Amino acid sequence: MNVLAWAYLALLFTLLALAVSSRKGQRAGFLAGLWVACGLVAIAAGRVLVTGTVASAGAAHLAILPGFSFTLDPLRAFFLIVAASVSALSAALVARDSQRFAQARARLMLAFTTLLFAGMITVLIAAGLTSLIFAWEIMSLALVALVFLGGDSAPVVRAGFLTLALSEAGALAALTGLLLLGHAAGSWSLADIARAAAHMPPAVAWAGFLLTFFGFGVKTGILPVNIWMGDGYIAAPRGVLPIFSGATLNLGVFTLWVIDGPIAMHQPTIALVMLVTGALTAILGIIYALASHSLIRLLTQSSIENLGIIVAASGAGFAFCALGHPVLGSLSLVAGLYHMLNHSACKTLLFLGAAAIGEAANTDDLDRLGGLMRRVPLFGTLFLFGAFAIAALPPFNSFVSEWLILQSLLRVVELSPVPVRIVFALSGALLALTAGLAVTCFVMLSASALLGLPRSNAAAHVRRMPGSATFPMGVLLAICLALGVLATGVIPLLGRLTGFLTGTDPTASLVPAFLGQVQGLGAGLVDDLAAIGARLGRGLVPLRGLVILHSGGAATPVIYAMSTAFIFVVLALLLFLTWLLARKLRDHHRITRRTVWDAGLVRLQPEMTYTATAFAAPVRVIFDKILRPVVAEHVERQGAFITARHREDDLVHIVDRLTLRPLTRAGTWVATQLARMHHGPVTLYAGYILVVLTAVLLAAAASLD
Repeated sequence: MNVLAWAYLALLFTLLALAVSSRKGQRAGFLAGLWVACGLVAIAAGRVLVTGTVASAGAAHLAILPGFSFTLDPLRAFFLIVAASVSALSAALVARDSQRFAQARARLMLAFTTLLFAGMITVLIAAGLTSLIFAWEIMSLALVALVFLGGDSAPVVRAGFLTLALSEAGALAALTGLLLLGHAAGSWSLADIARAAAHMPPAVAWAGFLLTFFGFGVKTGILPVNIWMGDGYIAAPRGVLPIFSGATLNLGVFTLWVIDGPIAMHQPTIALVMLVTGALTAILGIIYALASHSLIRLLTQSSIENLGIIVAASGAGFAFCALGHPVLGSLSLVAGLYHMLNHSACKTLLFLGAAAIGEAANTDDLDRLGGLMRRVPLFGTLFLFGAFAIAALPPFNSFVSEWLILQSLLRVVELSPVPVRIVFALSGALLALTAGLAVTCFVMLSASALLGLPRSNAAAHVRRMPGSATFPMGVLLAICLALGVLATGVIPLLGRLTGFLTGTDPTASLVPAFLGQVQGLGAGLVDDLAAIGARLGRGLVPLRGLVILHSGGAATPVIYAMSTAFIFVVLALLLFLTWLLARKLRDHHRITRRTVWDAGLVRLQPEMTYTATAFAAPVRVIFDKILRPVVAEHVERQGAFITARHREDDLVHIVDRLTLRPLTRAGTWVATQLARMHHGPVTLYAGYILVVLTAVLLAAAASLD
């Protein structure tokens, strides 16, 4: 904890440097302070993660406030390392992006980014109710301020107020839920509340869960409290979006594990609500991502989709635990935590790329991009492979976690209640459909942004991308590949973390020690698997094995098995053989160059190429009942002839359409009626007074009787 205290001092130095420095000094102070703070946080968290120790501290000068304490355990350390890594890799782009603004606004942008990081790490080490809400408010208000700093236009202001309203409503709901849970537990300590979850009255458990799940869920991006994210991310400065998506969203997952998880592990119905909410969030997120031609909005909806997958996996894990299957529950929780880690790496990479594209091409409209792969090949390659990773294509990291999540949902056959099986089956089907649509979405993204012809002058003149984005993208792509290929080294670490919550470490059931002494599998099965390569690398590779294998009983000794390391080797060999064959064919065959028939076209025009809107048209047609776009058509005429026809679709989110819009209309109607009451003759006001006085007298007479 002493190292974390030094990290806070580094952040304080950053704020002081921003207050007194010139523009150049501000950038240098911000980068130095934030990088030092991130390094210190990573050192403190890494030490706890390796040793498994727990460090606690309290604020003596705030002892008058109950529940104002802090702790650092391995689970919190894991979240801290992710937050520090994302912030460190994004810092240079934040500093570069601040140059777009005037000096005063740039100073505020860097200051609130610093406060956002301070709030995040404080949330993650908060051990009591008061300290958690205090840190959550700092983090939330810093995020809201960054949204407002994106500009002065009406859409930015609306997005800022919507973000503020939902953030504060969520914080109040979460505080109310924590007070209920703390009162029932007789303590303001989060650990005591978790221990008392098994003995809470069902009504209190349900009320506390709903208030905290959806209150903190404003930052997780779950339905129906995620409607601020689309406009909020568009409004905010693009430099801070990697931190928003890669680190801030994880805070909702943290509260889900620390507060709601212990409740759901003893209330299977609550766990099923988590599962269904996550599955619905995921499918709607990817549908709206496919319907977006704004790069930032598409990535934002994809973040909602992935957070839905994480929540669904967590709900499935808690349901397994609540129904007496802790090993299966731990397997699902490992998959969910793994996917959170993968999403942070992939989406930080892609938002860095989106910010770079926005700076270089001055647009994030996919219909106006294109041809970037040819103009900036290194950047295009990094962005393309990042899209492959988030689309869960092997051998990248998201493939492992999504595969594990879907496989864990299939283990519902171990559960006997039929309603539970139905919920699992429907949720699994939604997640499988989500995975398929995600591949379509990121094929569309890669093709429309990177390939083909540039569809605007700005895209045609892109020649370089900022190094503050390209270098971190390279680091993150290496991390994505390592998290995928070395999955058998990541799972034991995550298994240890879930063991603190469920009491069961699923490592032995998921990653057999083929490169050591195998336990839990028959000798004959081990020999058979060794014959097909399960023990490759024995004595050389410092891992338990290279195969993910979930073992069952004697009748089904292997339930599912997979190795991303072998997949990587096979794919590399296939690519090499394809290249070798193409080279041999080119060397041994004479190529005759002739004019290609062009069908009368001298040159293909950019307007003739396939756009993101055209690519997603079939999906938009299929899900038209959900999207319900409002189509505005503009026609240009020359005399009696139509020379051009433009159509614009205005997509209103389904939650906005079903809740906010009706509430807004109702509020406007009430305000209109009240306004009419305020404009009238004096006799009308006297009549109001007479009616109210009569009603009060009648009520008083009735009460006396």
